[in-house]
Amino acid sequence: MEEFEVVVAILNKDNANRLRLCLESLVAQTFREFNVVVIDGNSKDDSLNILHEFSQKDKRIHYIIQKTEGTGNARNEVIDYVKKAFPNCTKIVWGDSENVYNIEYLERIVSACKDKDFAIVGGKNVIYSDTPISQALWWYYNGLPGIQLTVSGNNECVPMKVYETHRYPNMIRGDDFVFHLELQKEGYKFYKCLDAVCYITTVETFKDFINWTRKKALGLYQGATYKKGLLRQTVLHYLSFNVLIWIYLIIFFFVYSNLILLVSYVALPLIASFCLWYMGKPFVKNMRKITFLYFIPIILLHLTLMFFELIRLDFITRLGAKKKKRE
Repeated sequence: MEEFEVVVAILNKDNANRLRLCLESLVAQTFREFNVVVIDGNSKDDSLNILHEFSQKDKRIHYIIQKTEGTGNARNEVIDYVKKAFPNCTKIVWGDSENVYNIEYLERIVSACKDKDFAIVGGKNVIYSDTPISQALWWYYNGLPGIQLTVSGNNECVPMKVYETHRYPNMIRGDDFVFHLELQKEGYKFYKCLDAVCYITTVETFKDFINWTRKKALGLYQGATYKKGLLRQTVLHYLSFNVLIWIYLIIFFFVYSNLILLVSYVALPLIASFCLWYMGKPFVKNMRKITFLYFIPIILLHLTLMFFELIRLDFITRLGAKKKKRE
């Protein structure tokens, strides 16, 4: 087993078609000195056959079956495996079987991790989809240029030394978010390498978007059990957005009879939507014009649903705790 300083860790479950594309893009990288470790969450599709096929063709590719449950636990299992199997590893590049990597991705992100004095180096997430709902979510995976660029847990390079003192919380979603909060609290630095391009897919339908948002809320709620004050902070965060949304909607009843004020009222979200559409073009493969109409509704729905879902989860938890106490 040849050892390198870089390990690419891929999380997979029941995603055989995209897994093949992901591995093909890794095998084709210009940077060659890396091993791949895929952790499979007991897939029921053809994933294991694909992993066996690729591991036979390329000795750098390895795979393990997850013993526990949850994304956070999966990451921790990979870390433990890497420490034993590749003791010379100094960096883990985290990925997902949904990802397809530009041919120079590893060369760029590993170089940035070496040259910059940062704990975490993230890559650029490009939405590879023609669906407006997917394209309208580019900001979630990348942040806003000129304001705040986001580093995603499924597209980042992390030095192994970080894992000497830190581990991922076991959460259904958002384990990387809580992990990043802890690092930021301790003064670790983050860097976004826009030259390291990773093509991703996300929700394609309205129904999938609703389920995706609810899982995000559940992940954040679970995170509250690991970080004190996170739930209160998160709820207040989404509450403030919802208050602003309702204030804006109520203003309509004061301006609808005045044409000039009404035009200004309507123009504001249109301008915001155009800015998001224009800023998002580098983060979307072939941005569609119709996507312009999706940004504001998607953002408003996401913020509203996140707030009420967090409240619902907290109510159910408190109700269950009281019932258990009475018993």
